[in-house]
Amino acid sequence: MSAREQNSVYRSFYTACLDIQGKRSVVVGGGTVARRKIVSLIEAGSNVCVVSPVLESVLEYLAFQKEIEWKQREFKPGDLDGAFIVIAATDQPDVNRQIAALCREKGILCNAVDHPEAGSFIVPSTIERGPLTIAISTAGISPTIASMIRQEMEEAYGEEYGIFLELMATFRPIVQEEFSSPGIRQKIFERMVSSNALSLLREGEREQAQKELEDILYKAVQNPPVESEKSTSAS
Repeated sequence: MSAREQNSVYRSFYTACLDIQGKRSVVVGGGTVARRKIVSLIEAGSNVCVVSPVLESVLEYLAFQKEIEWKQREFKPGDLDGAFIVIAATDQPDVNRQIAALCREKGILCNAVDHPEAGSFIVPSTIERGPLTIAISTAGISPTIASMIRQEMEEAYGEEYGIFLELMATFRPIVQEEFSSPGIRQKIFERMVSSNALSLLREGEREQAQKELEDILYKAVQNPPVESEKSTSAS
């Protein structure tokens, strides 16, 4: 244990976004909390296996539709085989701790919903606007504070940010193909971000916002911006 860990009154976490597309995830538990976790895993493209004697109605429907694999029984250690990520979400704290301990032995990422310290990661509160994800975490200390900040951020960052990023996703490969210089690409992206496009999207003017970005790209092709001496990497 490091000196920082010994002196800290809370546990520090390393923040990361995981690519779980096509990877196996195991969720132990079939209640409301498990449902929230499972829906997020499905949206991220994971192959989800749920272990629980019973499922709440939404999960039962997902099992019927073959969107999740359902093992209709109590948890067994072998259920962890092949898992990339595990969520321990039963209503039995001892079982959740047991699952977390087994995952540590096997080197599997695990979130124990009722005992964050027992697992290897926690799930932050998130705001999603298309490709944009804003994560808020209090290291498990105060979900109430995280919820309050989330509400504030939801008001500050509306759906227009997601739409803007979707538009940027169409322009990004064109800019990269047209301009070899990272510094020049960065300047063009900065012009797009500081343009009126976001304001137009906020007013529901998607076509006009797209035209605004097209005009910036067209002008850059006709008259490329001058690269500064200290250019930054294009985002």
